[in-house]
Amino acid sequence: MADGDVVKMKLTFWRDDKKPGDLIEVPADEVHRWRGFAEQVGEPVPSGKSTTPTAANSPFPRPADGAKVDDWRTYAVHLGMEQADADKSTKADLQDYTAKINAGSKA
Repeated sequence: MADGDVVKMKLTFWRDDKKPGDLIEVPADEVHRWRGFAEQVGEPVPSGKSTTPTAANSPFPRPADGAKVDDWRTYAVHLGMEQADADKSTKADLQDYTAKINAGSKA
């Protein structure tokens, strides 16, 4: 599956205002998060949008180097880090992660 593809999935559990059986579109790179909650019903389809987070399209500005660790956690999660991983990470770990993500977005 390519970056930007979406997959139609049928819910098997309630999710917000959606009920079991409703169809939703999920970014192809997030299908694994829906296992057990939805079933894939179609092949991936290009959405025309990239799902790779970048600093350029981020509404969250990069925190200052001296910012609190919680600001860095929020920023790292926004760029794609799992919340549980961010909660266990030190400020230096979070800064390294976001630097790698931002370097990849410029490539």
